[in-house]
Amino acid sequence: MVPEIDVVSFKKRLDARREGKDDFFVLDVRNPNEQQIALVPGTDKLIPVSELAARIDEIKSQIDKEILVYCRSGGRSGMACGILAQAGFKSFKNVAGGTLAYSDLVDPNMQKY
Repeated sequence: MVPEIDVVSFKKRLDARREGKDDFFVLDVRNPNEQQIALVPGTDKLIPVSELAARIDEIKSQIDKEILVYCRSGGRSGMACGILAQAGFKSFKNVAGGTLAYSDLVDPNMQKY
């Protein structure tokens, strides 16, 4: 079972990080064309889930931070959490519902696709 965070809690943590009260890393595992449609403000890195295992060195410097991972609906980010675990990351959470839930519950102006 992959640990999860709901989008409302995710947004609260993003706000806290912006104020210097929290520290974590936000990983978007969608494809670049999807990020052009809808982007969660505060995203640190985009690596499509299909490339994550091969590009894991790009985020190895974040291994001691909690990684919050999102995609469109939560499926690919859940798979990405498995890849992170296999690579030795200890602290990560899947953003449940992805950008679709973020649009529904946090930012209705975020475009759905």
